[in-house]
Amino acid sequence: MESDPLKNLYKSLSGNGALPLAPDDPYYVEIHGQRVGEDPIQDLWSRIDLSDSESVNLLTGFRGNGKSTELKRLKKMLEDSGCQVFLVNMLDYVLMTKPLALSDFILSLMAALNGQIEEHLPDLRPLSQSYWERLQTFLTSEVEIDKIDFGLKGGGATAKIGLKLKTDPEFKIKIQQHLEGHLTRLVEDAHNFVDDLVRQIRDQGNDPDKKIVLLVDSLEQIRGVGEDAESIYASVVELFSGQASNLCFPKLHVVYTVPPYLNVLAPNLGRILGGNPITRWPNIHVRKQDNTPDPYGINLMADIIEKRFPEWQQVIPKETLSRLASVSGGDLRDFFRLIRECAISLRNVRLSCPEASLEDPMVNRVIRQLSNELLPIAEEDARWMARIHQTKRAALPSEKNLPSLARFLDCNLIMNYQNGEPWYDIHPLLIAELARFEENENGQC
Repeated sequence: MESDPLKNLYKSLSGNGALPLAPDDPYYVEIHGQRVGEDPIQDLWSRIDLSDSESVNLLTGFRGNGKSTELKRLKKMLEDSGCQVFLVNMLDYVLMTKPLALSDFILSLMAALNGQIEEHLPDLRPLSQSYWERLQTFLTSEVEIDKIDFGLKGGGATAKIGLKLKTDPEFKIKIQQHLEGHLTRLVEDAHNFVDDLVRQIRDQGNDPDKKIVLLVDSLEQIRGVGEDAESIYASVVELFSGQASNLCFPKLHVVYTVPPYLNVLAPNLGRILGGNPITRWPNIHVRKQDNTPDPYGINLMADIIEKRFPEWQQVIPKETLSRLASVSGGDLRDFFRLIRECAISLRNVRLSCPEASLEDPMVNRVIRQLSNELLPIAEEDARWMARIHQTKRAALPSEKNLPSLARFLDCNLIMNYQNGEPWYDIHPLLIAELARFEENENGQC
């Protein structure tokens, strides 16, 4: 590495340093598996390992809190158990800010699975090509959608439909409208393809009991924005609740990541999808329910930085790092952002004063910058979030407030923790703001 500690720290927390890690990566730190019986990934592995034929599991958590890294760990654990595992990133196939229908979701999922086949199981490309050729004939002849080029000429490239569904909203709407009366056939074809895929993988390995697992990452990033917000939330509930039976595939074990608002908007979802409870990947436990710091979680956050840049104390005092861990609420993405911004602030000061160190005014400015991104808060929202802060429950005043609660969770205004049982709290940087709001309200009475 270069000799500039500020630059090295910044680089270790951005770009490739912020991407999902494999379990053997030197940056990897085990987060929720250090305490016996509190490892959500171990729970998922056990459920799949104990299931005979097929299963569906849901994994939920906030964006940027380490789920993608942990799915890579789950993949390795399953492969070590003899499973064939496909890990797909749906960010490459799904437009995350538009309503999601069963039709375009199934097409996107099959496109993602086919991409994995082409990359890792080239001997099965004929099977993949056959599915897309049948689908193209179905869409253009029976459904009468304009001809689609799936890129099959010259060696079976990955189907282009995933890219079109992600980047072309008009095409996505066309697919949804034209396939509305053909969903049974679409799902049936996808199920037949998966059944053939499982059979051929087992035949190749001469293992009739080999488990095939599909890990579907990044669906938690589906978020409601603008005028489409309510319809986006409703579409996610309809997909995973109303269309639950169509998300199960024969002889395939599937893990879907889902937004944290889903288990609030659709209670008892695990029962609908086969009986397995929703697995929660909570934020790192940097605070207790009385809002006092939890040394265990704060030390864990320090371990994560230590792995990436052992000389971090040359830049950030230990007490400052603990403070940044605490105000991040245990959210790794915010934690990394705070540290990077502190590095930038210190670097700017050192341009004129090379011996300067990181001081409280610089840190306060960085924290204020993140805090301002969470504001302003509407009065009605502030009253509700104050109740959540007091009760530690994401309780709903009424059903009409479901979209607002989804927005709180989606925007990281509310955080989820696990300490024996799940509990919720507002982002730490909102506590002072809500206290000022309550003082103003009391002063007006």
